[in-house]
Amino acid sequence: MELLLSQSCIWWPMVGEGRTVISCGIKTMERSGNYLIWLQKGEMLLKPHSHVQVFEGAEDNLPDRDALRAALAIRQLAEGLTADDLLLVLISGGGSALLPAPIPPVTLEEKQTLTRLLAARGATIQELNTIRKALSQLKGGGLAQAAYPAQVVSLILSDVVGDPVEVIASGPTVASSHSVQDCLHIVNRYGLRAALPRSVKTVLSRADSDPHGPHSCGHVLNVIIGSNVLALAEAQRQAEALGYQAVVLSAAMQGWGTPAAHRDDRYQCHGHPPLVPAASVMA
Repeated sequence: MELLLSQSCIWWPMVGEGRTVISCGIKTMERSGNYLIWLQKGEMLLKPHSHVQVFEGAEDNLPDRDALRAALAIRQLAEGLTADDLLLVLISGGGSALLPAPIPPVTLEEKQTLTRLLAARGATIQELNTIRKALSQLKGGGLAQAAYPAQVVSLILSDVVGDPVEVIASGPTVASSHSVQDCLHIVNRYGLRAALPRSVKTVLSRADSDPHGPHSCGHVLNVIIGSNVLALAEAQRQAEALGYQAVVLSAAMQGWGTPAAHRDDRYQCHGHPPLVPAASVMA
């Protein structure tokens, strides 16, 4: 896929192994345009006089004031784009912590507290991201909306089983399909309705009464470029090239447990041990 880049591009965010991806792309980025890169602290150093602007924050994968500063800079860049621009966004898992921009009057501290309370009571990542999106200026399609009328292309590295683009990094370029009632259902499920700050109630009530309804993201192309499914397919191909009979056992394993490859009945799908060396592939 070839893309003609405008003078503005957000390369956001890269965490963990994403450090390698940034290093691979930095030379291309240096040749044209002005860029914002947003990543966790200590991930990358630039050459002197680079015009690539790097923000670091969200230490220990927790949103902080540095992350908020970067999020506002990204929003400002996006809002300055025109219909002649193309915004390229690279999204990877962990982006929820790296792009905190609460809708006023909600504060960063209030949003953090609510997220911690939900997590402590067992809320799933999908439930946490539903709340995060409802209270964010940039998540749940907010970044794409800020960039309108520019065209937006998001290249996404998935860390979520099934690759739901609206969940990965809380979907900054994907319109949220959740309603205020969904949010209230979640906080009620975990007994936190009474603990909601007044600011959170204010933001939710505004969204519920918005005459324009949820915004769309028709100017956005979201592309999954890396995921468990893609990695497993390539691992299977490589194993078969080495002469193994490779079987993908699962692309959806979550939590802790005995790996399927170690089960005593691992040959049950064949009825007998395979005639060629076997390789089990799962993620």
